[in-house]
Amino acid sequence: GPWDTFFRVALPMARPAVVIVDMLKGFFKGDPVPAPLNSGRLIEANRALIEAAREAGVAVIFIKDNFWPEEVDIDIHFKIFGPHCIVGTPDAEVLDALDPRPGDFQIRKKRYSGFQGTRLDLVLRELGVTELYFGGTWTDACVQHTVMDAWSLCYRTAVVEDAVSSPSEEDHRSALSYMRRFYGTRVMSLEDAVAALRGEAVAAF
Repeated sequence: GPWDTFFRVALPMARPAVVIVDMLKGFFKGDPVPAPLNSGRLIEANRALIEAAREAGVAVIFIKDNFWPEEVDIDIHFKIFGPHCIVGTPDAEVLDALDPRPGDFQIRKKRYSGFQGTRLDLVLRELGVTELYFGGTWTDACVQHTVMDAWSLCYRTAVVEDAVSSPSEEDHRSALSYMRRFYGTRVMSLEDAVAALRGEAVAAF
């Protein structure tokens, strides 16, 4: 009947995407940007999250803190942290270990949030995505700001605890608590996130 049509059109099935924030070569050198703690574990957890997404046919979106060479002298971010991840240098690219592939989405950003001034929201809407699983760095900066904007745009958000990190454990923990409290973010283990992406018993939301 007409209500069946309404619910199919107005209430589509939840569709996830995996969003990997700033897992770039320039963030793991330690200079000028401090490297996240437990980098090896962080990289492996992101790799496992990405592999689970690919196996499940879920979109993988890499968010990249990228700046053009002509911005070096003027960018307000560089006045805080120093120039990093300049387009045209290896530092601006995703870590080789995460193996970005054709068909993955790579979206450049200039501010902390992956949504601010980027194509991210339009791409997610074109994909029909309603739920976002986050990995990346830093938990308390670019991950948190991207999650905030995702919440503001009415996406449901989950942060994979094993797959995010920061140079400060205290700041990392505080950010997870903040996102849980103010954005209703689900903080998940890698195991539960992988199970949810596979459509197994664990529900992300």
